[in-house]
Amino acid sequence: MNLAQVDFQQLRIKHILYKSKVRSMLYGGAFDEAFFSRSGPVSIWFTTIGLVRYIDESEVKELAKVHQEMDIITLDLYRLYRNGKIDEAHEGLRNVEKQSERFLALLLLLENRLKEV
Repeated sequence: MNLAQVDFQQLRIKHILYKSKVRSMLYGGAFDEAFFSRSGPVSIWFTTIGLVRYIDESEVKELAKVHQEMDIITLDLYRLYRNGKIDEAHEGLRNVEKQSERFLALLLLLENRLKEV
């Protein structure tokens, strides 16, 4: 396994954990403010690895953008949940899933392209 494969596997794991934390929060778990901030594991991956080692890869920039969009959706869902609009927040998980599918598809595209190089 080369360095890029390890890096992208780490990102995939962090992303899956992120989705799990969103779901947990909306089903009664605590809101982990640090996790969903710029100091969270996915954001840190982009600032320390993704946008450093792979700065020239357009997919990495797009992945960072998709993750930022997921952060915005997540914070909106948390506000809904906190304000008692639990059903709306649960329905909003569909948007998280759509973003996640987009994120994982981009990641796979990048991985496959870099394998060929």
